[in-house]
Order: sequence, then C-alpha cells, then structure tokens
Amino acid sequence: MRTNTIKIVFRGLIVAVAGYVGFVSAESAVYKAIPYAQAPVGEKRWAVVEDIVWDGVSYGNEFSASCPQPRYGLGASDEQSEDCLFLNVWTPDTAGKLPVMVWIHGGGFRAGSGNIPGELIAQEGVVVVSFNYRLGALGFISHPALDSKVANYGVLDMVSALRWVNRHIESLGGDPENVTIFGVSAGAMAVNLLMVNDDAQGLFHKAIAQSSYTTWPLWYTEDTYQNQRYWDGSPVKRAEDEASKLLAAVGLSEPSRQRLEGLDAQALVKAQQGFQIPIVDGTSIKAEPARLFMSETYQPKLDAYIVGANSYEGSVLPGTGISLSDFTSWMSNHLDQAKTVYAGDYNYKPDIAYQRLFGDLRYLTSASLTMKAMTDRGIPTYAYIHDQPLAKDEEYILGAPHGSETGVMLGMYFKTTGESGENMRRMWANFAKTGRPASGVWPTWVPSQRYWADLLVPNRNFASQIQSRVDLIESIYATRWSTP
Repeated sequence: MRTNTIKIVFRGLIVAVAGYVGFVSAESAVYKAIPYAQAPVGEKRWAVVEDIVWDGVSYGNEFSASCPQPRYGLGASDEQSEDCLFLNVWTPDTAGKLPVMVWIHGGGFRAGSGNIPGELIAQEGVVVVSFNYRLGALGFISHPALDSKVANYGVLDMVSALRWVNRHIESLGGDPENVTIFGVSAGAMAVNLLMVNDDAQGLFHKAIAQSSYTTWPLWYTEDTYQNQRYWDGSPVKRAEDEASKLLAAVGLSEPSRQRLEGLDAQALVKAQQGFQIPIVDGTSIKAEPARLFMSETYQPKLDAYIVGANSYEGSVLPGTGISLSDFTSWMSNHLDQAKTVYAGDYNYKPDIAYQRLFGDLRYLTSASLTMKAMTDRGIPTYAYIHDQPLAKDEEYILGAPHGSETGVMLGMYFKTTGESGENMRRMWANFAKTGRPASGVWPTWVPSQRYWADLLVPNRNFASQIQSRVDLIESIYATRWSTP
C-alpha cells in the first residue's frame, strides 16, 4: 500500500504524485480513474471485493466507465462496464493537509457515477473525492443461489472507497482525520447507511445528507424479516422474492450461481423497473437506519451533521416506480388531513397535494427525524430547505424539485447558479473545515428554535412554512411501527 508522498513533478499541465498522474484543472490537480477495489467480475460479480493494491501508475485524464445502469444520464459516461470501481480526486494543493469531502452520487441506487465537476468544490480549499459503486441488482441482491449473508455489495464498495481515502489521501494533499461524506438522494441515503455501518466508523467525521430517505421502508431478507409493514399494514417486500421476479424476467426461473455469474449484465439492467431498494440483511445493513438512529444504543462517531430537503420533493414520484394511485391507497387513512395541510396545492390540483405529500413523507420525514436523533445525542446539526424553482419555470408555484440543490452546487441548469452555487459550495467547504456552514448566520437546530435555514438565504428561517407538514408526516411515519 502506498502511504508516503513521492516528490511532486510538474510537467506542463501534468502533476505526478505517489504513482498517480493527474492534470491541472481550474486551479486544482485532478486524478481520475484510480482503482480502489478489485473488479467485481466473473466469480466476484456478487462478492465482497478486496481493496486493491496498486503498484502501477494511474494516468488520470479520463473518467472510468460507469457501472451498468439504465441510460438516464445522471453524470454517467457513455461507456459502461462491471469493472467500474474507480474513484477521482481533485486537490488544490498536493503538499497540503486539507479537509476532504467525499461525494456519493444519487440515482436511486440504479444510476449515476462519480463523474462530477469536482474542481468547483476543490476551489474552496478542500480535497474532493468521488467514486462509482455497484448499482441495481448487481449491487443489491439476495437470492438462495448466491449463498451469501451479504446483500448490499454497493454499500460495501462505499466502505472500500472510504478505506482508500483513509490510507492514501494524505499523498494527494488531504487530511484523513478530517473527512466529510456528502451525497444527494440515494447518495444521501448512503450517507445515512454509512453512519450505522460498523465497518465505516472512524473513516469519516462529518456528514451532509441532501434529500435522504432513511425513513422509507427497505426490503428484508428471509433471515431479518419480522413482520415489518408499510403504512397500510401490508408486509414489506422480501428481497429473495424480488430477486426471483427479476431473474424470471430474464429467463432464469431456476438459477444457479454459475448461471447468475454468466448472465448478461445489461439484461438485468433492462429488466429492472423503478429504483433499487437497499436490503436489511443483518450484516451490511442491520436494520432500517432511522430505527437505529432513534434507538437508545446508537452513539454516532460524528462531529457535525447537515441535513435537508427541497420544497417540492414530490417531483420524483414518476421515477420511483410507485404510481400515485397506489400511494393514495396506502395513505387512505391520512388523505383528509393532507387536504387540510396541503390546502393550497389541493385547491390548485389534488394530485399535486398528494404528490407533495409523497415527497415530504419520503424525504422531509428523513430530514426531520434524523436531525432530531443527532441533536438528542449532542451532535451539532444544521437543517435546511431548498426552495429555488427551476430557472425555466421562474414563476413555478410548486417550489424546488427533488435533488435540485445539487444542481446549484455543481453549477448545472439553474438561473442563479453563479453566486448561489458559489455560496453553497463555500458553506459546504466551511462545514468540512470547521463543522459550521455559515457561522453567525445559520444556527444549529434545537427544539426550542426549530431553525430550518432557507438554503440560499441561510439567515432566513423556513420553519413556519413547513411545520404543519412535518407534524403530519411524522405522525404518518409512526403508524408504520404501531400497525399490528
């Protein structure tokens, strides 16, 4: 393992450090496509792959292939391969010891990659790391033919990437004792999963969860299923049943491990519908993370936490694979309350009210309950709501859609991404450096104040606009665990 810094050599726009060859981009050196774990191919397709010992030279001028996925976009490269466990590093000073920010991409655990403009964040004086992890059924599956207690290979890939950071980031100018993990949507859910993963403890020190859904029902293996329920009282899905349905769709009604390992990856990708759901397997995910956060025994190793959501998270509903009619059926006992709480939306269009309820239940509940859990344990916690609509819909009354704060942060398709993006990146970098995003402007959340910062105007408290929604969705969440 390489841990010592080798002499830095500048060759025009090329920077070579510790066997990694990078290229200068926007006042930072970027090292792309660094392998961090063995290729999960062949017999290792569904295996816990080992961390890689890299003895060669990594020429990092191009992103690696993305992991197999639907061609949604979401930053994925055109090239796809199961040999996809690579990471990227942007560093403004290879001789420094700067705070490290590790980005975990979203995409419903089915799509996305580490292909981001990391130099925008690195300009704020931090080292930025992004990486790929296994997606869809290639990353999350439980089936008897695999004979494995592990179901979340994608989560264990994340742990491997964090171990690489811990061992090697000092060679590229980062401080392994000051690591912040941050992500959006599935990436934020991953942040929360890592916060309760035993193997990840000590590998990061602060966390930012942008639109996580840690309170959403997960799938369960046969070994972990204990009559867990959805809100309408129906049983949650069993991972083995979902795997069998997927394999039947690709013509494998009686699969063996050998046949599974020889299956065309794109066939699995094309057969899968909706988002991938992480699996409670008793090992890589021991229970739904929100339940662990709220348990008396949970003691997080975390210095500070940021959590938040967008004002119109319900925009994500069409991509989830859940129909609005199914959702309203689940919520049949709560629709009268929703009509009151979301009266403005309901009077405009009833479907919009129910769609906003869906988004709040999936994302705002997670933000609210995890925020309270961290605060109860003495961890400085900052909450936000992002309310900036899409630029093309300047008068759009519904608010900021799901994941849109990431577009601001990364300078994508938003009218005010210039100054707003710079401000957000600066706050996130300040948090990585000091544990405070905006000192004197954005206070921590405490029960007596309930401060939800308006993300792009953090001295404005958004709490009064969402408190009735928070009260409703928290009461709905509680019914999942009181249903006999």
